Amino acid sequence: MPLKTSGDGDDAGAVPAGTSASGPAAPEARTRRVLVVDDDALQLRATQRALRGHARIELTTADNAIDALLLVGTFRPDVVLMDLYMPGLDGLEACRRITTNPATRHVEVILTSAAMTDDLARLSRAAGATHALPKPVDLGGLFTPGPELAVGTTSIAVVTPTVRGADHLVDMLVSAGVEVMFGLPGGAISPVHDALLDRDIRVVTTRHEAGAMFAAAAYARATGKLGVVAVTSGPGVLNSMTGLGSAWCDGVPLLLLVGEVPRAAHGKGVLQDGSAHGLQIVEMARHVAKLAVEVPRASALPHLLRRAIATAMSGRRGPVVMTLPLDVTTAQLTPPRIGGTMTVGGLVAAESLDEVRDLLARAQRPLILAGAGVRGGGAPARLVTVAERAACPVATTPKGKGVFPESHPLSLGVLGLGGHPSTRAYLERGVDLVIALGTSLGDMSTDGFTPLLQAAALVHVDIDARQIGRSYAPTHAIVASTADFLGGLADRLGEVPPARAPLAAPLGVRRHALPASERTDRIASHAAITTLQALLPADTIYTVDSGEHFLFAAHYLHLDHPDAFLVMTGLGSMGQSIGAAIGAQLAHPARAVAAICGDGCFAMTAFEIATAVQERLPIRVFVFNDQRLGMVEDGHRKVYGRQPLYPTGPLDVCLIARGLGAVSVRVSTVAELRAAEELLRHAPGPVVIDVAIDPAVSMPKGDRIAAMKEDTSSSAFGVPLETRPRVTN
Repeated sequence: MPLKTSGDGDDAGAVPAGTSASGPAAPEARTRRVLVVDDDALQLRATQRALRGHARIELTTADNAIDALLLVGTFRPDVVLMDLYMPGLDGLEACRRITTNPATRHVEVILTSAAMTDDLARLSRAAGATHALPKPVDLGGLFTPGPELAVGTTSIAVVTPTVRGADHLVDMLVSAGVEVMFGLPGGAISPVHDALLDRDIRVVTTRHEAGAMFAAAAYARATGKLGVVAVTSGPGVLNSMTGLGSAWCDGVPLLLLVGEVPRAAHGKGVLQDGSAHGLQIVEMARHVAKLAVEVPRASALPHLLRRAIATAMSGRRGPVVMTLPLDVTTAQLTPPRIGGTMTVGGLVAAESLDEVRDLLARAQRPLILAGAGVRGGGAPARLVTVAERAACPVATTPKGKGVFPESHPLSLGVLGLGGHPSTRAYLERGVDLVIALGTSLGDMSTDGFTPLLQAAALVHVDIDARQIGRSYAPTHAIVASTADFLGGLADRLGEVPPARAPLAAPLGVRRHALPASERTDRIASHAAITTLQALLPADTIYTVDSGEHFLFAAHYLHLDHPDAFLVMTGLGSMGQSIGAAIGAQLAHPARAVAAICGDGCFAMTAFEIATAVQERLPIRVFVFNDQRLGMVEDGHRKVYGRQPLYPTGPLDVCLIARGLGAVSVRVSTVAELRAAEELLRHAPGPVVIDVAIDPAVSMPKGDRIAAMKEDTSSSAFGVPLETRPRVTN
């Protein structure tokens, strides 16, 4: 749709400039004068920067229509690009005055607005404008090849067409490799959900925002990709906070997109206003997110989104939050031409690797403690190589369970909550070197801060420097990814293991031998764990909730796959396992996924079963049902000497599950559980097994509360805090 050409106005017989009666003439390469009128000072400065260096454009600007009319007479522009809405004299009236004045009617006027509609475009053309364009108009595209608007003998190219902010956001997510999104719709986030209707991203609508967060977290951990959640303002984002805090504590890369009321409504008492004048969502989220921002304008959206994705995926990964005002996601923007990628260096100093190699060669009783930071990136395979070449036993934290195969002869099993006696026995006989990899060394992963880990040489490796030195005093602190550290160390160890004295006792994972239930209507938890694992494929992924059942799962599941144990222990939130199973199943459709939860956890998030039914996901949910909040009751009794009652009944797990569309059975004996094998293996949708658990058969565990009461202000387990570790990266 070309602009009218410079000449004698609209006379019917006028011959356009640049042509002759006999045909086209050669274009005249002369400087064109452009007047840009906008009351937005930032827009004017951006225009000046964009056109700096263009030899064939002479630019001047005005911030109001009155000055513009004066400049039309003195500057004599060829083209006036003017905003429709300005204080005082608006763009429509200024356009009429320019195009009806015989002295200036040859000037081409283009009217622009961020809120351009068909009606406004008709009014603009009626006022004499040659074009009515949505803002922003990228004048940096002047005199460049492309679709052209002829202005006299020169070409003004209208660059990339503008798009809705929500559409560009979703396009950027597609470009970033996002294939699945979770969340719930709502008014303020509706532009994003509308844009998703035109894209290939799979949208999983959960029954609660917390379920969306846990599903996205498990999806991110299972794939190594970014997990994305879109929720609406007010209660939508507040319901997401527990999942956000869990992702923060566990270092899970999530992008939480939050719809927000329009900026013009901020501070006016509008329902669900989450701005700085209302709920202050950004300030709330900032404490449990690597980055929390409100997008201030549509033009900033692409750049803030790139920053958010890079922040979530770099260094120690974690969640980021972007609040999206409704007027930002509905506004038109010109997609910027953006290039470049962000990388994070992972080199470990050679001298550090050499020193750790020498420590391993000299140590008589070394131990590697592997956390969840070893999962992914090729680190598990490198860990096996290092352990074998150094002939070094390996224990894992509860969250890191599986990163070292438990069938390996060098495996000691789990240390900490639900840990194995084999790890404790090895520590009690003394260690002279501990290499802690990808773990914060919190109380759950250290058997209640056992002083036995404070060896003469303690090497702590973590990508996040904040995790180092919090509870133990390392002699060597290395800030790096475990994959990079293990790769460099493996190269230095060579193929021949060091000569060291034979161990006093054989290695291997040893588990507690607990008795069977004495009741005929109940199953001991350890028997249920070993039985259900025998019924499921060897590569099943287990998502485990918070409660007594966690101890049994960590202890009695026998895992050799590094990605088979997905838990979020940093915050210890109840109700995470079912949503996590949904995310894990979406990540690995060909593998079996089983959630292990208690009846209290099931009561919190049971409605996510309906999500699995809707999405046709064949997850298996095992509800360890002792009809009480068992861990809370037992812990209270241990600390205070008396036991309160926190019942969860009446709760008919099977009836609830069937009402949500799942197949469900109740089992109260091992034989009944085994009889469910055919159902577990072949049912096409979700299956919920209500397992009647005997609370009398419990796991031995230490007093974590007493350990946390110990005064460690002056020393770290006998090591003066003045001792400074050697820090490298």
